[in-house]
Amino acid sequence: MLAGGYLVTFKSSWNDGEVILNGPNVGYNNRLLTASVTKDISSYDSFEFSILPNHKNYNDLSLFNTFIKVYRPIENNKLIFEGRIINISDSMDSSGVLSKVVTCEGLEGFLHDSMQLFGEYHDMSPKDFLQKLIDIHNTQVDSFKKIILGTVNVTNSTDNVYRYTEDDKDTYDTIQDKLVNRLGGEIKIRHENGQLILDYVQRNGKQSSQEIVLAKNLLSLTRNINIENFWTVLKPLGASIDRNNPNGDYTDANTAIPRVTIKNVNNGSMYIRDEKMVKEFGTIVKQKTWDDVTDPKNLLLRGQNEVKNHSAFSLQLQVSYVDLAYINPEKFVTLNCGDDVRVTSAIQGIDFNQRISSMTIDLLELSNSSITLAPQSLNVTSYDVMLQKQALADKNMIEHIEYANKQNKVVINNLRNTIIKLWGTINDLSKSENDSQNNSAWNWPFKPPATIRFDGAQLFGVNPGGEFRPNGFHDGLDFGSVNWPGSEVKAIHDGTVTLKGSMDGLGNYFVTNGDGFNIVYQEAFGSASDIRVNIGDHVKVGDVVGIRTTDHLHVGVTKHDFNAALGSAFSNNGTWLDPKKLIEDGLKNNMGTTQPVNGDWGPVIRNAAAKMKVNISDNDVNRIKALIANESGGNQTVTQQVWDQNMAAGTPAQGLLQYVPSTFNAYAVDGHRNIKSGFDQLLAFFNNSTWSSDISLHGWGPNGSKRFDKIPA
Repeated sequence: MLAGGYLVTFKSSWNDGEVILNGPNVGYNNRLLTASVTKDISSYDSFEFSILPNHKNYNDLSLFNTFIKVYRPIENNKLIFEGRIINISDSMDSSGVLSKVVTCEGLEGFLHDSMQLFGEYHDMSPKDFLQKLIDIHNTQVDSFKKIILGTVNVTNSTDNVYRYTEDDKDTYDTIQDKLVNRLGGEIKIRHENGQLILDYVQRNGKQSSQEIVLAKNLLSLTRNINIENFWTVLKPLGASIDRNNPNGDYTDANTAIPRVTIKNVNNGSMYIRDEKMVKEFGTIVKQKTWDDVTDPKNLLLRGQNEVKNHSAFSLQLQVSYVDLAYINPEKFVTLNCGDDVRVTSAIQGIDFNQRISSMTIDLLELSNSSITLAPQSLNVTSYDVMLQKQALADKNMIEHIEYANKQNKVVINNLRNTIIKLWGTINDLSKSENDSQNNSAWNWPFKPPATIRFDGAQLFGVNPGGEFRPNGFHDGLDFGSVNWPGSEVKAIHDGTVTLKGSMDGLGNYFVTNGDGFNIVYQEAFGSASDIRVNIGDHVKVGDVVGIRTTDHLHVGVTKHDFNAALGSAFSNNGTWLDPKKLIEDGLKNNMGTTQPVNGDWGPVIRNAAAKMKVNISDNDVNRIKALIANESGGNQTVTQQVWDQNMAAGTPAQGLLQYVPSTFNAYAVDGHRNIKSGFDQLLAFFNNSTWSSDISLHGWGPNGSKRFDKIPA
């Protein structure tokens, strides 16, 4: 059964009975390979799935004549998608494995099946105009595509429209152009009692009682501030002034026409300035049109009110979440596109109630589902308030850390690691580490989470959950966006880009060759532009090589010719190597590394210890990493900011371990006396005879004797 209990059916024609395409007890050979529903308040629903040829219904699907439904059984078989197949893509990979990717559109797609007529409509309400368009649609289509109007509550200020329609546009595009784009509102078609019903309403949805909260059901959150429509000076425009009907909507005119302005009632100026905004941001002019305003005085009032209340910025949140209704449907409710939902992330100072503008439901991997919230308008004041909340959240976080630090060094260590993990997960703050790396270094393609985790189907080789693949064999390692968050894909090993292209089964991909390893990065790049390297480029471990725009990255490693190795993609014959083992073994042996790898100082710590003839355990490495996080947050160039006796003396602590210059010089070895070098500080750290016992998160300092003047041979 599909994860989460979704049921997918199909009909070979509109009047046929439904056949289960994926549901309870179908077995591995009769299930979908991928399946996701996408919903959007500004468009109609879509459903895309892929299917293998061993599925019993592989050859029963056809364009336009096959109709698909997706149900949610835990909500009494609630229908979450209904529509028809509009595209089928067949592909065969290099090993001869066939599959289909099937795309479906919602019932609103039926409106594309009819063309409108050239006409002029006036003296009618938006509802009556919409009825005219539907009447024309119904004269052209099959009986099951005929539509009746349901709820229509969208109007304009006069409840009167004046429209031209063209005979080269279909019904859906005409409704969007002549009504939705001008008057707002949303259209949806529902199927009830054998009848298609079209609703045109101001908005769908309700206030959801289910909140999305950090540490409860919030997996990740991205905040974007948009200034696309930002302005500081407004040019108000009113109705057209050269048409006969003063109450109509004349935006369909075929030629440019003058409009009412405020020039004659605004001291000769057509503009209204927001002086406070101009002073802060300069002069940025935009216009806004009110088609129903014919009096310049009224237009001036509209413009002045717009300047007073206009939004300077637009805030949009992208959220990945866990649908708790699958855990306890009686206690939790599901979210629907169009609902208002409260999103709370204390660590980011976010507590907003916003509308879900779009959502993607991954039927096979519910943790990959996500929602996008409708942009929230922010004026300068509310924008400043948001920044203040963020600053307060940061302050509270720091105070919490300091309090915990005073109480217990174990608590502070765990808390700091938790916060670092949360920042990485929610904000995707990890940046490219392009410092030079040793050629033997290996590392993960994303910042590693606190707990390294892969699902069975993601692992290399034959594992539970991967039975749907031929021979059950997986020739690489999949990094899913849930367990491995982040968008920047980083090189796992040094090499030169030898291949780049697009191929069925791989998608957009590229291959690097270094130290005898051919490494392929595939299935992560929705478009070729998401790959940031070209053939001939030399990349080092940790370099950003692409941007993940899908739900996972597949990494494959072979020592054979890449094109020849493709023939063994589903053969467990030793051609392909386990990337997880290579990376883990490589991390243990990244000797010679002097810069952090993907922000991880572990390899540098091990290198410095080895050079100073110190044997360290994994626990030692973790203790030193906690010390680094406590002292500098991993920033090897930072200088002390807190005022104390060192600052008063003009000798503030500096660098990775926050050495005072005189102390650093007392333990530094010849040739490595750069206090802003993390590697040089670690050499000095291990040059202290009591380095292990001196580690403390309450304010550390070396107390032992100096061991060497230079790095020992």
